[in-house]
Amino acid sequence: MNQSTKQLVAVKEFSDKKKVVLNLGKLPWQLWVIVLILSSGTVGFTATSMLLKLPKSPQCTNIFWPIASASMRIYCAQIEAEQGTIDSLLKAINLVEALPSDHPLRNEINKSVEGWAVTILDIAEEKFQNGELQEAIMIARKVPSHVQVYNVVEERIQKWRSLWQKGEEIFAEVEERLRESEWNKAFRSAVKLLSLSNKYWATAKYDATVKQIQLAQEESKKLNKAYRVFRRGGIDNWLAAIADAKKVPNDSYAHRESQNLIKDAKNKLVNHIEELLEARHWQPLLDVVARLPQSLLLTEEVNDWKALANAGMEAQIGTVESLEMAITSAQLIDEDRPLHQKARDLINRWQLEIEGVTRLKEAQHLARGGTINDLNAAIAYAELIPSGNPHYREVRQKIQDWILEVQRVEDQPILDQALNIARGGTIVALQKAITKANLITYNRTLYDEAQSNIHQWRTTIQRQEDQPILDQAIFLGNSKNYNSAIQTARRIGRGRVLFQEAQNKISQWQKEIKAQKDIQEAYLIAQGGTFHALRSAIEIIRKIPRSTEVSSRSRQALNRWSHQLLSIAEDKARQTLFQEAINLARIIPAESTSYHKAQTQIKAWQREIKTLTLSTPSATTKPPASSQSAVPPANNLIIETNH
Repeated sequence: MNQSTKQLVAVKEFSDKKKVVLNLGKLPWQLWVIVLILSSGTVGFTATSMLLKLPKSPQCTNIFWPIASASMRIYCAQIEAEQGTIDSLLKAINLVEALPSDHPLRNEINKSVEGWAVTILDIAEEKFQNGELQEAIMIARKVPSHVQVYNVVEERIQKWRSLWQKGEEIFAEVEERLRESEWNKAFRSAVKLLSLSNKYWATAKYDATVKQIQLAQEESKKLNKAYRVFRRGGIDNWLAAIADAKKVPNDSYAHRESQNLIKDAKNKLVNHIEELLEARHWQPLLDVVARLPQSLLLTEEVNDWKALANAGMEAQIGTVESLEMAITSAQLIDEDRPLHQKARDLINRWQLEIEGVTRLKEAQHLARGGTINDLNAAIAYAELIPSGNPHYREVRQKIQDWILEVQRVEDQPILDQALNIARGGTIVALQKAITKANLITYNRTLYDEAQSNIHQWRTTIQRQEDQPILDQAIFLGNSKNYNSAIQTARRIGRGRVLFQEAQNKISQWQKEIKAQKDIQEAYLIAQGGTFHALRSAIEIIRKIPRSTEVSSRSRQALNRWSHQLLSIAEDKARQTLFQEAINLARIIPAESTSYHKAQTQIKAWQREIKTLTLSTPSATTKPPASSQSAVPPANNLIIETNH
């Protein structure tokens, strides 16, 4: 008998025993109920344990399942489930689910099926954690619908999908930040992956995202040079920035950034071209357009710009023929082109220029005669050109030139007559010339020239009127009659041409008068002969300017009085009054001939004082009281010298 048969026999023996027990009727019925319950549980548990612990047998692969016994199905199901694969677990479930619902082991079978279903869902969860969302969903949906765990399958799938969608949104956010070159924001977004309850997103995908950020930063650094060049401005730099930005490959995270840089540089170029077009700088416009790369996709715009630039260069020639050629060229720009309106504006301008050139040419022809009538006719014809005409400023300048020429023709005879009258040179002739020239009024073309001549003639008149007065004053001054000279010179009033020269002479004569008074006062004071009188006289005499006539006399007096002071000082020294002698000698000014001798004597007397002090200290500490009262302190006697 094989092991399987033995197990079945054991099951049958347990069933027979249960029947025997039920036939025992002598015990109380409550006790029999308890015994029945315990025996049923024991039989079920024992049978299930024995079935689940059946030894593995290769016979499960050769069994014809439609006639297989329940114990064999349970046994083979356990064998399959132990393999732990999805297919083996499902096969185990299918084997035992073929047993009837009222089978004695149904409860234990259902528990096993629930466990196997949970294992299937765990495998699906592991797939999800490893980043295999669709595989996880496919596995989870293989859980049989009749098992209890099936109720959480869809909930679990929805949770997976929601979490997966959140991860994809975060990753998309990171990529968007990268393409916008916002590195810090990209990293902050990447950190959100760490909070997802999924191993794949929180580890592998997070690590990959950080590497992508680092790679994007490296790629973006290649654009730094292009940005620096772009920010310098100018056509050359904008084109260089475009060339560098085009080197970034399409699959690079910096591609969008490079495209934005190209777009910005392109806008700068287009704006510059529009400024040149607006300013009608045709040759620079052609130069810029010729350098635009084809990658900017401005082929049609380039053609229009070239057409307008060439037309503008024709119009710059300024002839009627060139303007007509410019209009013909601009008319080639179709109505559906963006520059069509600009072309129409230029055409209207050039048509007005043709009108202005034509009228100006006619006016210039009229002005060639040079007569007043010819010039006035030219002015009247040119006035017909309206202010809106492009040549209006040129026309107004021509009109102003012709007006000035009319004034010149009208006023030149008047000025010529005044010049002829002024040639007489007399005051009367000059006054008549001034009267004549004053007929040329303000804002006339010859007004400034007339006024210049009038000023010159008035100066000549004043000089002729005032020179005799100044000569007389100078004669009186040379005769030492200074007061009369001053009174005479003051007759030349302020604003006259010789006024300043007269004032200079007056100032010189006033100095002479004062110098004479000072030297007389100094002589009078010096007559006292005392050192006080001599000092005061020297102070006065030193203030007399060297430019005066009494300067030589004042220098002689200064030397004489300085010599007298030195003599007084020497007398004091002979009386051994050395300090008084020093104080007196210090009064002698540096410009005096006695100054050097006085300085020598001062040093000698200072040595004498020192010698006396060393020999009799108490005797020389103070000069006698009578001497102190006679001579003021040395610091009050020192006089500043003027060099």
